Amino acid sequence: MTSSSPHTDENTPVPSRNGTNSSFKIFLLLTSLAMAGLVRNKSIYINVESINGVMKTPNIENLAAISDFGAMRDELLLSDSIIPSESQNHVVKNTDVIVYLAQFGHHSSYGQQTDGVNEITGTSKLNHSLTTLYKNYVDDFPCDVIVFYSEDDSPDPELLQELKKGRPRLRFEQLEGQWWSLPPGLSMSTRRSWKLPGFSVGYRNMIRWYSKLIWPYLDALGYTHVMRMDDDSYIYSTIKYNLFEYMRDHNKRYAFRQPCTDSVGIGHLNDLMDEFLKDNPNATTPELLEHYHQDRKLGFYNNWFMADISFFLSPPGSTFLDIVDRSHIMYTQRTNDLLIQSTLARLFLQPKEIQWFQDFTYQHVTISRRKVESGCPSVGALTRGEGTDISLWRQRSDEFISRFSSACHLHATVRKDDRAFNNSAYYDCIGSKLCTMEILAFENGHYLQKIASH
Repeated sequence: MTSSSPHTDENTPVPSRNGTNSSFKIFLLLTSLAMAGLVRNKSIYINVESINGVMKTPNIENLAAISDFGAMRDELLLSDSIIPSESQNHVVKNTDVIVYLAQFGHHSSYGQQTDGVNEITGTSKLNHSLTTLYKNYVDDFPCDVIVFYSEDDSPDPELLQELKKGRPRLRFEQLEGQWWSLPPGLSMSTRRSWKLPGFSVGYRNMIRWYSKLIWPYLDALGYTHVMRMDDDSYIYSTIKYNLFEYMRDHNKRYAFRQPCTDSVGIGHLNDLMDEFLKDNPNATTPELLEHYHQDRKLGFYNNWFMADISFFLSPPGSTFLDIVDRSHIMYTQRTNDLLIQSTLARLFLQPKEIQWFQDFTYQHVTISRRKVESGCPSVGALTRGEGTDISLWRQRSDEFISRFSSACHLHATVRKDDRAFNNSAYYDCIGSKLCTMEILAFENGHYLQKIASH
C-alpha cells in the first residue's frame, strides 16, 4: 500500500484567533470546562452503547444544565489561553501528524546520558531520530512532523532552523500555560510527598501531556491520527507502506511496536478502573476484562505508538481520563502514560482494533545510571523488523552489542517465524527484559496474542 494520506477540504475549520467558526467555539468551551474539572463526570459519560468509539454524547443545547459553569459569554470562548499558542495561524492540510516531545539539553530526570560509549544530549538524539525517521518513512510518505518542547526549555532559534534543513513539514512548538502545568487542584506545596522524587515535575507534565492533553490539542488543529516518536526512538529499516493509511483502511485505533510490562503507580490506577467499571459495567466486555485481569502490568511501550485521536476524546476513554486527571496520581504516584494508554486500549478496544507493527526495525533504550548496572540497558531494546535484510540486521545488532561492556547482562531472544532467519545465530531482540515479552508473545496460546492483532 503506497497511497498518500487524504487531505481535508480547504474549508475544514481550523483554530484561529478570531474564532468565527461556531463548532470550534463549542470545542474550546468543552475543552476548557473539562480541563478545569467543571463538567461533571456523570454528565460527560452518557449511555455508553459501544466499546468501539460510537457513543452518545451530551446535547450541546443542554450544556448549561449539566455544567456548574452555566451560560458562558461568547467572548470567553475566544480566549487565547485555550488555543494552542504557536499553531493558531497554521492551516492543517493533512490529517496525520508525527509528534515528539524533546529536551535539547540533558534529561530533566535522567541527567547526563550516554549511548553506552559516548555522551549524548537531547539535541544529538533528536537529530539522529529525525534522520532515521525521514530516511525510512517520511521521505516516502510525507506528513506533518511537530517537535514539541516545554516552556522550561529555550532552544537556540538557529539550532531549530538547522534541524529543519532537508526535513519538509517539520516545525517546533513550545508547550506553555495550561498545556504544560499541574492539573487543577494540585499544588506544588505537596511535592515533597510525591512518590519517586527523582522524577522531575517536567517528567510528570510529560505523563499528563501524553495521557490527557495531547488529544484535544491535536484535534483542535484538525488532525485525526498521530504517531509518537521519542527523541531516542530510531527506525532502522525502510517502511514500505503508509502506516496511517493502514490504520484507517483496517479500522485500527491504536498501534504499538514493542510490548512491555510496568507497575509503577499501577495500584492506584487499578483502584480507579475497578471503581469505574463497577459504576459502568457495560464499558467493556467480559472477555476483555478477563484478559486484563490475567496481567494488569502488561502494556504497550508507548515511546512509539499510533492512535486514532477520537478514541481518547470519546467515552468511555475520555471519561476515565478525566477521572485519572482529577485524582492527581500522574503526579503524586508517578502513574505513567504507558499504563494509562495501555489500560484504556486493552479494556475499551477490541483486539482487532489494536495493531502490533512488527515489520520495521526499531530501537528505544534507556541506559541505567544505577551504580551496579551503570551504562547498561535498563529498559527497552533493539528489535528486528520481520523481513529485514540479514546483512543489515547483523551490522545493526553487532554495532548495538559492541557499545556495552561485558559486565552488562544483555537480554536477547531468537524467534523462528521468519524463513530468512531460520537457523540464524542472530537475535531478534537485544536489550533489556523487554525482549522476554517479544518471545512470549509468539508462544502458542499466550494471551498477548489475544490482546492485539499482528
